[in-house]
Amino acid sequence: MGTTAIIAALFRLVKVYDDLGRLLFKAHLDVPLTFDREQSQALLRRNNRLEFSYQQLKASKTKLLNQLLATARSDSYLWGKLRRLKALDAASLTAIQTSPQFKRRRKINRLKQLIVNLQNEKINESSVLTKQILAYLYHRAPEKVAAISKPGPVYDDPFTSRAFRMDMMALNYLDQYFNVQELQYYVQYLVFIHAHQQAEAVIHYDARTILPNAGQTGFSAVAYYITINQQAYTYISYKGTEGTMDDPRIKSFTQRLDHYVRESYQDWKYNIDAMLIGNTDNDEQLQLARRFTRYVVRRVRRINPATVIYGLGHSLGGHFVQTIQLLDEPFDGGYTLNAAPVQLKQIKHYRPDLLTDSAWQQLFMLTKQNNTQDPTVVMQVQAILGQRYDTIENEWFIKDLTRIYFNFPYTFYIGTAQYLNAKNWQYPFVVDVAPYLQKDEIHAYNQFWDNLIHHLQRVEMKNGSLMLASLMTYGLQTLRELYGAIKTDQAQQIFTAYARYLYDAHIFKDTPVQIQANFERELSRPKTALRVLRGEWPFLKSINHEMVEAVIFFHTIEGAQYFTR
Repeated sequence: MGTTAIIAALFRLVKVYDDLGRLLFKAHLDVPLTFDREQSQALLRRNNRLEFSYQQLKASKTKLLNQLLATARSDSYLWGKLRRLKALDAASLTAIQTSPQFKRRRKINRLKQLIVNLQNEKINESSVLTKQILAYLYHRAPEKVAAISKPGPVYDDPFTSRAFRMDMMALNYLDQYFNVQELQYYVQYLVFIHAHQQAEAVIHYDARTILPNAGQTGFSAVAYYITINQQAYTYISYKGTEGTMDDPRIKSFTQRLDHYVRESYQDWKYNIDAMLIGNTDNDEQLQLARRFTRYVVRRVRRINPATVIYGLGHSLGGHFVQTIQLLDEPFDGGYTLNAAPVQLKQIKHYRPDLLTDSAWQQLFMLTKQNNTQDPTVVMQVQAILGQRYDTIENEWFIKDLTRIYFNFPYTFYIGTAQYLNAKNWQYPFVVDVAPYLQKDEIHAYNQFWDNLIHHLQRVEMKNGSLMLASLMTYGLQTLRELYGAIKTDQAQQIFTAYARYLYDAHIFKDTPVQIQANFERELSRPKTALRVLRGEWPFLKSINHEMVEAVIFFHTIEGAQYFTR
């Protein structure tokens, strides 16, 4: 197999991994069918089709990998990457053969098994490894890759391509698989494959390298400077809240757990205390985001004053794109996916000169009392701010988890909004909490998380295991306090409101009445903490894990990228 044949096989392999990703997306779309017995026949037919597709794709993948391995020994780079791909393929087969199988007679368990099997395929890592090989070959023989690649529209500016934006944001979550040279080759390949242009002079900036304390605070962002036909572009991409236990650079499981807990904690500390509540004591991530942005802007403008600068961000990263644009306006354009909102208290703290006292008062009143994703409220916010910020484009899955935040005081967004969904699909997750929670109940929710953050700060310099133990301790203390007050009308009302919301959103399987009965009965019994740790508490057993997993999947780039407008 010559170079041309190898490139052709690699393109087919990329297509197989993309189809596996779409299959995982379709499997998650079917999760709501498991909540309705009347849908059982539809679920049976869907299961059959999905399982057939999976077996076909898995066979195609194994065949392509065997063909590639048979001819790539002469190139050590290709050989190393292909061996890793083959190891992942073998591991997925072993997982199917050795893992406990769900009871096959139940349609819901067949769907669970399919999702687990697809997750064991390590689709993200495998897809990246395959594209790394193509990027390497594109660097060595661009004309051969160009001859075999699928033709498409030519964009002067790669940012025009939504697929390019997705791949650039996804790099934030996959950097553990790259060295600097691989990143440079990969960005050149993405420009070619999505914009059909040749990128030159790729320069990579990493916040974790440039800012010494970025790692301690959990902040992560990268920037890429490129030139196309003598026009310079820079893409600054801010990472969202997604940790990983699969970092190949960390060999020890204990160290991986510690790294995962710390990274997740730092992000959630910022999410809760700074972004949701508006405290400025724990907003080091925003300060570092502004410093990194200024650093990159100064550097690239020295190289080429006409550089076009874009901001990219998913989830928490989308919050940074919008917040930094409001504070400093460094971007010529921006794109966010399932972005967390802007916090008005932060804007007022760092830029009190942005608005008049009267305008600040109007904006605080407006964002305190309204869901700021409502189009009418959006227009009022824009009128007070004095501009529309249309160069920032935001996309949300219509029932994404982050949309809940917009029911909380002083949160809003800037830019345009597009809402993604799937055709002819019913999804039970509830994003509007306003019908369930009164303002004082939302305040109680905020206070719970505020207290949690301050409790965990006592042990945040400890290892990940101690942090998890402290989290459990605080949770039990809070639950005991709630049990002590549960018989008061106010406590019962708040508890029932939360339980009703979680039941209607299919996060809890039990009704609010069942949940409260279990809560009072189980928390009054001895050794509750031990039983909770063992997962024996009915209150926790009520959690609908399939729905929780689907909610998280549709929030991530891995799932959200397949929704359409």
